[in-house]
Amino acid sequence: MSMSNLWEKKLHLLSHTYWERKDQFKMFSDSYPMWVAFAVESGEFRYRIGSESGLAGPGELVFCPPEQPFEREALAPLSLHFLGFAFDNEELNLPNCGDTRPNLMDPSRKEASQLLDTWKAHPVDGKRLASNLAYLRKLHLSVDERSFERKQWVLNDIWLLACDGWDAGTHHDLLDDYIHSDDEQMNKAMQWLHENAYTPFSMRTLSDLLDFSPSQLTRRFQKEFHMSPSELVRSLRIRRAAGLLLDTELTLDQIAEQCGYDNGFYLSRIFTRSMGINPSQYRKQNRV
Repeated sequence: MSMSNLWEKKLHLLSHTYWERKDQFKMFSDSYPMWVAFAVESGEFRYRIGSESGLAGPGELVFCPPEQPFEREALAPLSLHFLGFAFDNEELNLPNCGDTRPNLMDPSRKEASQLLDTWKAHPVDGKRLASNLAYLRKLHLSVDERSFERKQWVLNDIWLLACDGWDAGTHHDLLDDYIHSDDEQMNKAMQWLHENAYTPFSMRTLSDLLDFSPSQLTRRFQKEFHMSPSELVRSLRIRRAAGLLLDTELTLDQIAEQCGYDNGFYLSRIFTRSMGINPSQYRKQNRV
């Protein structure tokens, strides 16, 4: 489906649950009568939806259509939001009875299963997503009409952020998403970057290995994967840093060393720019 159609869709919130420090899912596989989105604040889980599988971590969203088996396994304690929703009445062929909340007894599943090309999104604007999730966290136990309307608005903003991520191609940040490129040289580059992301290195080392100039490598990599080699490495490093902040007592300098950065000061700058919150605040807000 074209991006223009995705941007135009309006979502109707049906349910919202927030878990903090969830060690494991109650069921390895489940399906739902509605669309669902898992929005990860911290931790990581492995998922499979149909033929697509991958990992989801901080700042990422995973969508699953109605009645589709959703397999998942927590790899690190999770703080995440579960959002159940439906698209507008026209999309789901729902009766218009004047109720703003759709009835899902007889939705059209046919088009829903073909709506997205990939189920995962990594929004470009991490700061805005973090703000949205903070609002949801604050409101997750509220049941009054005003709170529901606020969560409804946040859900649609999150959807727009997801669309922005898909549009920019930034939902690709894991090796599993890229290994099917037709460009074998770039597959080798992807593999090498994953193996060396957490150690200091020069991009010249990789470009020389593949007999490219650094600019040629960047252009070719960008063409295949819709992100630069540097953007990939930054995403991998920030993910590891987020996990170490929550699961260890390491200092920021020690975490920086394990993530390939020279020092904690530089890591703090990159982390804050990517996540919309500085490392110490992230650790304080998400640890239990």
